[in-house]
Amino acid sequence: MDTRTKGAWIVHHTNKLSLVSNPLEYETVLMAGKAGVLLSGLSADEQLVLSSEKVEAIRKAAGVMKTELPELLRSLSGLGVINVNKGNVEVLGVSAYTVLEHTAHLYDTMNASTKERASLEFAELVSKVPVEHAMVVERFSDEFRLPVAETREFVQQCEEIGFVDAESLAKEKKLYFNGNIFRRDNTQKMEAVFTSLTSDDIRRFKTLDELLIQQGAATFQRAKLELGDQLFAKLHAAGIFDVSEVANDKERVLYVTRPAAFSKFGNPFVDDALDLAKAFVTCLTYGMTRRNASTGRITMIKRLLRRLIDGHWVGHATAIGQDYRVLEVRRVVELKHYHGDQYYMRLLKREIGELAYEVISLGEAAESALVLPGAAVSRYTRPEETRSVMRKTQNRESHRATADILTALRTGVR
Repeated sequence: MDTRTKGAWIVHHTNKLSLVSNPLEYETVLMAGKAGVLLSGLSADEQLVLSSEKVEAIRKAAGVMKTELPELLRSLSGLGVINVNKGNVEVLGVSAYTVLEHTAHLYDTMNASTKERASLEFAELVSKVPVEHAMVVERFSDEFRLPVAETREFVQQCEEIGFVDAESLAKEKKLYFNGNIFRRDNTQKMEAVFTSLTSDDIRRFKTLDELLIQQGAATFQRAKLELGDQLFAKLHAAGIFDVSEVANDKERVLYVTRPAAFSKFGNPFVDDALDLAKAFVTCLTYGMTRRNASTGRITMIKRLLRRLIDGHWVGHATAIGQDYRVLEVRRVVELKHYHGDQYYMRLLKREIGELAYEVISLGEAAESALVLPGAAVSRYTRPEETRSVMRKTQNRESHRATADILTALRTGVR
């Protein structure tokens, strides 16, 4: 696989390993991935110097332990992308794409184990089409010269950590896939999926898909209204839709997007491996649909995004200080206080703005507004997290329906 794709899988695996209590067998992946996530937080399109206080805030947002920070900074300094001086960090201009390349380069210098290298290849393999257990074991036993019993153990471990998903077809027969399967070659894959759906299911799916193309995102409630609970559950479990969450002290709102939406520059998995564009689109959609005019509801989204992409400060508004905090700590945007509870905002990562513009500019969201004075968006949950949670709550019938979709993909895509 190419360097950016490798970097994207390292970040993906790092997110999964963050939920594992003792990930020692994959510590090279974990360290390289944490360095990449930290670099993403530190960097912007322009060269800048960050104070030790700001670095500390970025460390926390990146999920990096205080004891890990010095070694990660040394590693990034060794790559030539930062300079550390008396606690302050000077960061060269680093784009979201080059973050992934630096992540992969760092990983390549760290003498990864056979299992770590195989885990990246495994995830890439099943992101293209579902693969049967026997084929996986045979391939990785041959490719990495592992005993069959050890390969079976490795495959089981990847499933348990969450590097890949598994759906049982029958006793001791599984299909492996992951949530990125519909980010590439989506048209051909959907044609295969349609063979497992009824004509009414296909009609409802196309209605929602067209809505998402037009608006960029729709609320979870709207998506379930179009599809019904059962159809949505099995399509979401198979990775056909992404679901992101934003939350504050008043509510949590789920938004649905198309996995292939972030495809302006090529591979949408690589383009938004750090989930920054999804987070940006979700927060913008929240600002369009859940704010009132007095606090800064977004009404001209394309004009707003173009000004941000062109490097301008936008504002001032109360909503800027509330709806974009999760983007501020992830260094997608920078906020500047104006007066009282009002703020200005500018974009730090132009490429993320371009991706968001691609998704949103085809149409403006038109969900009904809900006035929430003073409710600040304080949490963003990635689509892969919400999909994993919802897969665990699927009933037997829903799992069987998802297995039918995956079987159709395996047999219908060449």
